[in-house]
Amino acid sequence: MRAAVHGAGFLLPLGAGGVAAGVTVWTVAQVWRTCDVGNGSANGAVLLLVFPVLWGVFAAMWSAVLRAFGAGWRTGAVVAALCVSVGLAWALVSWIGVLDSYPAPVCPGNVPPWWPELIPV
Repeated sequence: MRAAVHGAGFLLPLGAGGVAAGVTVWTVAQVWRTCDVGNGSANGAVLLLVFPVLWGVFAAMWSAVLRAFGAGWRTGAVVAALCVSVGLAWALVSWIGVLDSYPAPVCPGNVPPWWPELIPV
């Protein structure tokens, strides 16, 4: 039974990190596509290279937060890791996706029109 707990403690951060990295990369791609940033194939190559790095960062963050709470399956630990994951994804999308240095040919300030006004960039 102990081995199953260790396996689950490894799989949850790995799976959640992969989902968070995928959502982050997808959101950055949507911002770039909407605002006509760069060129599609070059953007895809960059995001393809960034994805495994983000996966590792998110998985390490999930693992650290779950370990800080003691037990990986407690609801509080998962909620805390989810909140940190959402905050990190928002920060990465704001930093990587919304480029201040890039001229905004389509989107004013490189913020797409579908971006919620409640969420600052």
